Amino acid sequence: MKIVEDINSERDRIQACIDKYGWTSDHNLNWFAVALNGPDGKPAFAEFEDGTGVLFHSYPGEWQIWSDPLCDKNSSTDKITEFAKFGFREGINKIWCNYISDSIYSLLKEKNEIVLGKIDYSLDWPVLDMERFDPTLLGGHFKDIRNARNKFNREHKMEVVNFEKTHSDFLHTIINDWKKAALFKEEANYVYDFWYHNAVDNCFRGFKTARILIVDGRPVGFNAGYEVVNDSRRFAGIIGIHDYSIKDLGLILWLEDLAWIKRAGYKELDMQGSESGGLWFKMQFGPTIERKTDTFSIQK
Repeated sequence: MKIVEDINSERDRIQACIDKYGWTSDHNLNWFAVALNGPDGKPAFAEFEDGTGVLFHSYPGEWQIWSDPLCDKNSSTDKITEFAKFGFREGINKIWCNYISDSIYSLLKEKNEIVLGKIDYSLDWPVLDMERFDPTLLGGHFKDIRNARNKFNREHKMEVVNFEKTHSDFLHTIINDWKKAALFKEEANYVYDFWYHNAVDNCFRGFKTARILIVDGRPVGFNAGYEVVNDSRRFAGIIGIHDYSIKDLGLILWLEDLAWIKRAGYKELDMQGSESGGLWFKMQFGPTIERKTDTFSIQK
């Protein structure tokens, strides 16, 4: 196994692996490269002898696998096992598996070659059929959403602009305000915001779009996403951040994103993973749960 720590020097090689084996919405080299939990992390790539690989983030004493391995799906458990054993021989103390298909944990347990921690949390991944979604929100099912949207439009002046580098400071402020509100609202000890700041600083490299929502003359939120690898029909709604400053702002941001995706001609929207407590908001738009993922650790 070969570990690539400077992913820019081997960018073409890594992208070729993603192009061949990638399938989840997280199999995106540019998003992976900036999606770090903190400044002490680095993106890296593990390449197996057969040309398959693993995207992972390297932290002091710890490696974190990013989504399913880049290989035939039937080989995923073997690749994770090999990767973990190699990491431990290299002095790593713990391996985290983030956003891994839920079938893999039980298969790893059956193999019994590595010591697994308990599942830390699980996510449901809804996918919305954009061909069936009507942005006008007709029908009784959308009555509450439609009324909230109409009230928002009556009370506020709204515009949407495409991201430019000169907007970066505005977006950093939105992320900071979002983090403060989310910590208070969710009573959480931490909220991952570092990767959003990185995406802004990287000018959303590799993203198909990044748009800023301006309400009453002030930037209050932004959406960003890209096409899912090996599926040009499907769009991944990666980032949707707002500052909680106006009632129903989150809903309006979602509706802006859905309208853009519909106009762009995408047939499906990967709405990204959610824990059960927050899934209801996405489900009101009528998606289906396509897959489930687990996050868990492997102990030395």
